[in-house]
Amino acid sequence: MGKRMHWAWIVLLASFWSVFITYSIRLSYSILMPEMIRTLEITKAEAGAIASSFYLVYSAFTPFLGYLVDRASARKILTYFGIILGLGTFLMGKPTSLAQACFFFAIVGFGSTAMWTPVVALVQRWFGARRRGLILGLLSVSYALGYGIMGLVHPLLVARYDWRTCWFLLSLLALATVPINALCLRDRPQDLNLKPWGEEGGPSEKGFPEPKRKIRYQELLKLGNLWWAGIAYFFSAFNSYVVNTFMVTYGNLELGFPYAQSTKLASTIAFCGMAGAIGLPLLSDYWDRKKILVWSNFLMGLSVLLVIWAGKNWSSLLLGVGFFGIFYAGVWPLYAAAAADYFPPEVTGSVLGFWTLFYGLGLVSAPILGGFIADRTGTFGWSFFLAAMGGFLGAFSFSRVRKLPT
Repeated sequence: MGKRMHWAWIVLLASFWSVFITYSIRLSYSILMPEMIRTLEITKAEAGAIASSFYLVYSAFTPFLGYLVDRASARKILTYFGIILGLGTFLMGKPTSLAQACFFFAIVGFGSTAMWTPVVALVQRWFGARRRGLILGLLSVSYALGYGIMGLVHPLLVARYDWRTCWFLLSLLALATVPINALCLRDRPQDLNLKPWGEEGGPSEKGFPEPKRKIRYQELLKLGNLWWAGIAYFFSAFNSYVVNTFMVTYGNLELGFPYAQSTKLASTIAFCGMAGAIGLPLLSDYWDRKKILVWSNFLMGLSVLLVIWAGKNWSSLLLGVGFFGIFYAGVWPLYAAAAADYFPPEVTGSVLGFWTLFYGLGLVSAPILGGFIADRTGTFGWSFFLAAMGGFLGAFSFSRVRKLPT
């Protein structure tokens, strides 16, 4: 008989499903935004405020979840938060006003707090250090895949039913994460008398042993790397979520492409992103991860300038968003892997949680500021230009991160 599948792969598959569903829900709002703007009769800035309500709650609670997952059961956290995610997603099909939509999407944001940082911290416990980039790349394909599929499915559902139906169906998928996580996740390989998969046995490959001394949060705050990387995280998030929040609306309401055609912009970002999500982290396992992360930020900025330049030329516009998608999807697993490269493994969750404060500032400000500028200027061009500057500044900020002494 062949060897049994290592439980690490069961954990990865369950985690893949959780991230897939969470990002399908999270990024569905940007796909459904033009239809919701028409129905709720709101401005672009108000539509951005709905997105920001998600990101505000997400940002406020994710650092706590990062801290908690280093000390409590990731399995229980993901299971319970899946219920909240499903409830909030169901309610997103019900709003009749701006205030209701903001409140309901905030509930979705709270449920989503468990579905990235705790997942990343959990998965890294189950795989050896040399497999880190590859595994996080495979995990990150899930959010690109969810985004891309929703860009194809939602136009069909909207044409046959309406945008509210899309949220109801998504809520059922969110609730499906609950039994899957409860049955499949385990907190550590040691719980099943296993070693991390891919652990070679060398001194740098010991996975995640129990530390001799817990590093205090106050000690982390004194590290310059924590702050420079956090600032880079802010600019990456701002760049990404101005583009992702408004790209379909830009194509439909500003450039005048039909709704079903405009949603293909989101799918192009997502499906091109699958190559970046696997390729860039895998490359970073063999080349300098820092250089790849710096260049990814820079090229995210450059790709947004290409989107602005493309205007109504559909082929050039697709080229710009596809180029953006490669680096947008690849940058997040690079940050996750860098957290483990530049900090002790027992504080990975805390580091990622802290960086999420900066990430959250980018998420919250991007939809509101991007929508406000578009309302004031009559175009998303200036909003996208500001996003491009975020990419360049993110590259500079991460270039300041230094390897810790060994």
